[in-house]
Amino acid sequence: MKLREIIKEIPDDDWLEIIEQSSINYRSFIGRAPKKYIVGELLDYEALYIGEVKKNKNYQNHRFLVEDKFIEHSGR
Repeated sequence: MKLREIIKEIPDDDWLEIIEQSSINYRSFIGRAPKKYIVGELLDYEALYIGEVKKNKNYQNHRFLVEDKFIEHSGR
């Protein structure tokens, strides 16, 4: 499922932590930011895993492992 679809119901002020599965053995930390600042082609990445939600005083942190399917199929 696309990241865009999964995060629809998450409040804009909650934070997303996004890690990319760049190969079988490697992961790349993309970043952490409030949902309202997560835009662009990243939203079209496939979500492979949704981590547990960590609650803070004023917001929640949602963790996602994603994969760019375009890279996988294009042979780049």
